[in-house]
Amino acid sequence: MHSSLLLFLLTLTAHAELRVLSGFEGGNAEVVKLDQVTRTLRIMPALHEGRGWPCWWSFKLDGITVGEEFTLEVQAQTKPYREKAVLAAAWCQPKHAWISVDGQTWTPSAKGTLSADKVMSYTIKAAATQMSLAWGPPFVPSDADKLLADIAAKLPEAKRFELAKTRGGRAVQGIRIGAENAAHQVWIGSRQHAWEAGGSQVGRGFITWYASNGAKELRAKTCLHYIPIMDVDNAAIGAGGKEATPRDHNRDWAAEPIYPEVAAAQRMIRDIHAKHGLDVFIDLHNPGSDDPIFFFGPFAFERMTGIQQRNYQRWIDLAAASIIEPLNVQPKYRFATYVTSEEERGRMSSGWVRANTGDATISVTLETGWNSSLMSVEGYGKVGAGLGRTLATYIQENPRRE
Repeated sequence: MHSSLLLFLLTLTAHAELRVLSGFEGGNAEVVKLDQVTRTLRIMPALHEGRGWPCWWSFKLDGITVGEEFTLEVQAQTKPYREKAVLAAAWCQPKHAWISVDGQTWTPSAKGTLSADKVMSYTIKAAATQMSLAWGPPFVPSDADKLLADIAAKLPEAKRFELAKTRGGRAVQGIRIGAENAAHQVWIGSRQHAWEAGGSQVGRGFITWYASNGAKELRAKTCLHYIPIMDVDNAAIGAGGKEATPRDHNRDWAAEPIYPEVAAAQRMIRDIHAKHGLDVFIDLHNPGSDDPIFFFGPFAFERMTGIQQRNYQRWIDLAAASIIEPLNVQPKYRFATYVTSEEERGRMSSGWVRANTGDATISVTLETGWNSSLMSVEGYGKVGAGLGRTLATYIQENPRRE
């Protein structure tokens, strides 16, 4: 018998056949090759036509032998996601793959190695016969439902609501905590770009802190409106969402939005501000692969005066003192200079909110860098708790004071 055939047969006898499973909520993986002998799997994020960047991946690997080492390789999707644009590999190649044996607890792999032909390889030791692997710790619509249910059960004053039904018929869920006519009003939302699961993880850390005894005084004077996932349709199917056709959620804050959930958010924010005044709007995102934790601020920041300038400056100062784990937030605002037209800036959520509220309102985007082993569920949660402490001090000082 030929030696290579003998090796193949012996390998099949020693190991079960590896299988890739991605047909679950938030699942995404296109198998490029699967070598049963060398136990090497190469995947790329599957492309969902018109659904934005192919960068998110999440799947289960079945048929592993406990204790064996296998290799996961990740390459960029080769097809264009929009017109002739092919997404750069860095967006789908974190330094660490994230691994779970129960779908709840996620740990980083050893650091991957990048080849000359831009393939990232991770060597992983199997801890179970089936393991979940992902770009980062996932947060899917069912996680949002459970989180909101837990918060509502803990706080009698919390009221769940449905912001809208998506174009795909899915519910975009939210929760309101506090009296509707409270002295201060806050809106915090995540995942206008579906691939940015870390934004929802930061949101989970924030809302968990907000429901704790440490936030009791803040809750007594504030009405919080919280949305864990805006782009539910793409989060549910594992699509990227960013630069979707004809536009993504964070470019849809126009006079006539495409997405029902964006239109509903606009109506609610207008109503809140007209009746009570809106103090704080925060949009939670993940940035580029080499970016730290930072806030995008308003382009006009350097020209601001009076209460507007005071509030934006005080917010970034407080954030720098409070968001210190697992990494410090940058102490100065960044500005989205890659957005070059005023028209497009006006269709971004933070810009739209600034244009439709008042001088006392701050509207910012928190970008939490993801490409680090520190950005576990717990690490993201610490950023969210720091955000909560920032908000507590900011509201305590009364941003509406003259």
